[in-house]
Amino acid sequence: MYTNGNFEAHMAAACFLGTLALSVTLVVATIVLYFTRRHWAKYTLGALAVLLAGYVAVVSLFSYASYDRTVARGDEKFFCAMDCHIAYSVQKVERMKSIGDATAQGEFVVITVRSHFDERTIAPWRGNGALTPDPPTFELLGNGRGYTVSEPGQRAWEREHPAAHALTEPLRPGESYETTWVFDVPEGDASLRMFAGWHGFPSYVLIGDEATPGHGKTYFAL
Repeated sequence: MYTNGNFEAHMAAACFLGTLALSVTLVVATIVLYFTRRHWAKYTLGALAVLLAGYVAVVSLFSYASYDRTVARGDEKFFCAMDCHIAYSVQKVERMKSIGDATAQGEFVVITVRSHFDERTIAPWRGNGALTPDPPTFELLGNGRGYTVSEPGQRAWEREHPAAHALTEPLRPGESYETTWVFDVPEGDASLRMFAGWHGFPSYVLIGDEATPGHGKTYFAL
């Protein structure tokens, strides 16, 4: 199974929340001791330093042990939603010079992505309730450059295909839908691959998450 990390997501969340809670406790204890028994404050401050250094070391270790992987077209990359998994896969890739009244500076690469609520990964207590996905950000990479979604191309595509789904559309276990993303890239670039990933807090500090500094990434082949 291809995922967005190399550490079990529930354990990563538990480690982060536990470290956060213990850090807050030590900070409060240090402040209290500073005003009551100042000579003891150095011990809680030292414990806080050891705790944070240890957490950073573990995050760095999992990043160091990771490596880049590439998902073949049609295969799925899973993102953990704690009690279930949402999987994304590339279903179709098209290249064209224009879409409606929009013309590419290079060429448009039109990628159809399938979003799938994998019913095999839900927790026993979850039930059949709908889930609104926390969608990843899509980016094309090629020849050392990154390309985000082309706003003119995307608008033109959506005018031509008004019934398209949105990435935030709720899904029930076993359901799926397809969305389409348009990128403007140099013509004939055969080195392209796509990255889909979460960014921002707390992904940057979760053990084993591909968003952490230096961590290997899981890409989609086109």
